[in-house]
Amino acid sequence: MMISRCFVWAALGSSALLAQTDWTQLAPATSPSAFTAHAMAYFPPTDRTVMFGGVVGGVRVAETWLWDGSDWAQANPANTPPARVAHAMAYDPIRGRLVMFGGIAAGGGLLGDTWEWDGANWQQMAPTNSPTARRSQPMAYLPSRGTVVLWGGFSTLDLSDTWEWNGIDWAQITTTNSPAARRASDMAWDPVTGGLVLFSGYQQGADTWLFSGTDWSQLTPATTPPSRYDHSMVTDVARSRIVMFGGPGAADTWEWDGTDWLARTPATLPSARSDTYLAYDSARREVLMFGSSAAPETWRYAPNRPARFTVVSVGCAGNLPAAPALSAPALPWLGAVFAVNIAPVPANTIGVMFYGGSDTVSNLGPLPIPLAAIGMPGCTLQVDPVLTDSFLAGGTTATWNLPIPNVASLLTVRLFNQGAAVAPGANALGLVMANHGQIVIGAK
Repeated sequence: MMISRCFVWAALGSSALLAQTDWTQLAPATSPSAFTAHAMAYFPPTDRTVMFGGVVGGVRVAETWLWDGSDWAQANPANTPPARVAHAMAYDPIRGRLVMFGGIAAGGGLLGDTWEWDGANWQQMAPTNSPTARRSQPMAYLPSRGTVVLWGGFSTLDLSDTWEWNGIDWAQITTTNSPAARRASDMAWDPVTGGLVLFSGYQQGADTWLFSGTDWSQLTPATTPPSRYDHSMVTDVARSRIVMFGGPGAADTWEWDGTDWLARTPATLPSARSDTYLAYDSARREVLMFGSSAAPETWRYAPNRPARFTVVSVGCAGNLPAAPALSAPALPWLGAVFAVNIAPVPANTIGVMFYGGSDTVSNLGPLPIPLAAIGMPGCTLQVDPVLTDSFLAGGTTATWNLPIPNVASLLTVRLFNQGAAVAPGANALGLVMANHGQIVIGAK
């Protein structure tokens, strides 16, 4: 493919790029108290990170706080769960609800109640079946089952049972294998394997486990973080990584890439803390951390130079029912293959991708350029067509793959791409155009 030569030429004299993520302490105008042992999760329907509970100055609280990307605000819902610590929260995207279970009550007893947040209010659920009251249990949504999965924690003893919440009732999942019973572990969804990854826990070794949706299996990564407990893990969906931070004495940042643990070396690092919580803000593509420190600190963790793909304008359909459009299942990262879909297109046709360095000017003149003169009325060329690739469609979707070498000179490079598809009879030329996109190459 011609673009690969372009990348090699641009990369002459370059070296492989190192880690490009960093922690940044934020300075919101309003802040909760310096809570610890709280729980936090992002709620996409309202674009807010929701935080509930925790303890400060020995007092366990029942406060709900919302983060909008720049500031905190305390919510005042009509219904509020009892104060608690060491509870778990997870977002259910199918039902659009935030699920909370268990923890330690203000009086010290264990809780076994299930609550849901709908964006404005808390509602206590009344399941027929439920896990035993417990604390310090990890919980995460598992797409392959379409349910929120809970594992382990502490009741009268450490537990190793697996449960799922479907929005109406809890059901125990029987597995052949399981991690050893433990509390104060954490787990998160792995976009690479599609399962839930669990790491370490109180009085446990540095073991890594994967729940496939039907059974647990212990993994043997080449690199393993030190054992820990009361840490936090969250899925960074844009980078297909699990981020882990915290635990007593641990100020290190680790990432799981689907195969191995990667030790990150950010220039700025929060102080060591445990009983903290991470949440992933999918709108801003960053990890949020709050509290578990002497001061009420708010931190974000994100790439210094993030990858971006922005789709603009519209395509033309000719006499087809709809114009094709561009979409990308992942972002253009160094060292990865960036895929862009063109759909809908005529079944099993030939897809075409034009791409270059501009969407305003080209050797053919200022962009966009109307294409009616060549038999494509209503169509425009929207990018500089320095390079053109063609490829076969699979069904009504044509996928263009762009390998991006892991070389530093390509970081922040911008490309503009416009899709097209062969469509005999759609117009005189037999070609329809999609909209166009802007590619910004980033580093994980």
